[in-house]
Amino acid sequence: MEEEIRQSWWKRNWKWALPSGGCLTILIVIAIFIGVAFNKVSKRTSIVAYINIVTKLQTNKEVAQALGKPIEILEEGYDPESSKDHLDIQMQLDGQKADGTLIAKAEKIDGEWVYSMCIITIEGTNQVIDIKDSLND
Repeated sequence: MEEEIRQSWWKRNWKWALPSGGCLTILIVIAIFIGVAFNKVSKRTSIVAYINIVTKLQTNKEVAQALGKPIEILEEGYDPESSKDHLDIQMQLDGQKADGTLIAKAEKIDGEWVYSMCIITIEGTNQVIDIKDSLND
């Protein structure tokens, strides 16, 4: 009776395991690199505050009703390198129903962004929508 010699897992599966493991390792390294780069950029600039404002603007139901979807930023006065602890922006907005202007001011206090102003003025109706409270939650 002959005993069948069973090969090791690596010898049986190396043809797919090596490329898969290599690709997965490269993707993990790239993801870590992007995360570290974003963390460094966000500490040196006001990009986090800007992203929070744009996100809240796009998801606010009252703004969506007044301007209409999609909301586009036509003109923005934002320079991410201008300050790491202060944000002062004004943006022209274009919606399907109306246009508007967003004015926002924020300060970084103890590592957290505190928004002192974030209002959207709807052109034509002069309606003012304040989204500051939703940013400071």
